[in-house]
Amino acid sequence: MTFANNTFKLILLRHGQSELNHENIFCGWIDAALTQKGKDQAKNASNLIKDYCQTHTIPLPQAGYISRLIRTRQTIEVMLAEMNLEGSYEVVSGSNYEPKSEFKQGHTAVLETWRLNERHYGAWQGKRKPDILKEYGEDQYMYIRRDYQGKPPHADLNREMLQEVNDQGSSTGYDFKEPNRHLKYQVEEQDGEELPSSESLKDVVQRLEPFIRNVVIPTSQKNNLDSSLIIGHGSSVRSILKILQGISDEDIKSVDIANATPLVVELDKKNFQFVRRYYLDPEKAKIDAEKVRREGFQPNP
Repeated sequence: MTFANNTFKLILLRHGQSELNHENIFCGWIDAALTQKGKDQAKNASNLIKDYCQTHTIPLPQAGYISRLIRTRQTIEVMLAEMNLEGSYEVVSGSNYEPKSEFKQGHTAVLETWRLNERHYGAWQGKRKPDILKEYGEDQYMYIRRDYQGKPPHADLNREMLQEVNDQGSSTGYDFKEPNRHLKYQVEEQDGEELPSSESLKDVVQRLEPFIRNVVIPTSQKNNLDSSLIIGHGSSVRSILKILQGISDEDIKSVDIANATPLVVELDKKNFQFVRRYYLDPEKAKIDAEKVRREGFQPNP
């Protein structure tokens, strides 16, 4: 494959393996940390990116974007350390924002936004995928999980979110809960952001597209960046591909994203239109993506 130097390289990455990925549990907005395997995957991804940038004589990414969930923060921290880059972090809300940090070699300015969060899996969060498959049946399970408009039942945040005081833990039927929103998402709450309690992939695209169009692309243009790094989740990475490549509602069903395998999206520097996409380790990506597709059809660990 030949590589064009007149393109901007947007490097997409799904976070490394998390504690709930490992347990075959719908994670969504639950704040699961990386496993040791996930940290090792992040190191391997950073080495692939280093080699790629060196081969094509472009600086390492000077702009980074992550979700508000700890597994993306841990992933980028491991990666920046492995690439000998300093990082600065800003939590932002809204879909229009100009980063305050200076862009320079040896430093990556990282914006943290809830718009890159994983799809909110509603009442399915914290439950094992094989159990949901058994409860709903294969057709409904695959429709909700893979169809562009498929949406799980809404979460009852009185039961499925950690409460500020006197949390009842597993007595509510949920051993794993998302963080208390009044504590974790204070910036978003102050700005009047409406956070979801269930989402389809269509919902993720709608909340993420303004951020891509109004923040990620203009930041790259104004600062003449050669590359940027986005660390998201399976659904947010799929959404970015749909936004930039114009993938149809039907075809997006068959797009699966493996953990921690860098995916380069080349955009024309003149108009930031899609040129092509490719994995830096295509064989691994193919094998791991098939595992993602079959999640729920294997027994609980």
